[in-house]
Amino acid sequence: MSWTGGCLCGAIRYECLDQPVSAGTCHCRDCQQWIGAAFHAIAGFPTSSFRFTRGKPKIFDAPSGIKELGFCTGCGSPLWDRYFIDLDEDGIIGPNTVWIPIGKLDKPETINLEFHYCVESQLPWVNFDDDIPRMRCDEQKALQEALEQAKSGNS
Repeated sequence: MSWTGGCLCGAIRYECLDQPVSAGTCHCRDCQQWIGAAFHAIAGFPTSSFRFTRGKPKIFDAPSGIKELGFCTGCGSPLWDRYFIDLDEDGIIGPNTVWIPIGKLDKPETINLEFHYCVESQLPWVNFDDDIPRMRCDEQKALQEALEQAKSGNS
């Protein structure tokens, strides 16, 4: 199955021939501000098999200093989120995975969520009635070390 999607105005389109490596929600403040919502619903795809079929996003470094973000300059749609370094042993959270907003996929209903991330920043009025694993970012050593290095300019 080919996974396809794009921005709101249609100037940018993409596809990935591989299955998502993971999908979930992120509640960190960077994601809340980036997406403009209470949480960021994302699906991760292998960077090696992800390609733009029309247009290219504008890429910039996130304020955290540990990842890049991409958006459409025409409509402003957030499209791309990729970490600069590996933050887990499986290599899922790192340069080998591009995270795409689930709502930008042509068939978002086919994605199944597997995690809730950075739940310490979850807004108090957001409630999920599921048994999906919840992870705290402030308890993840590799992430905290990467953030400290980026903050001190040693990334």
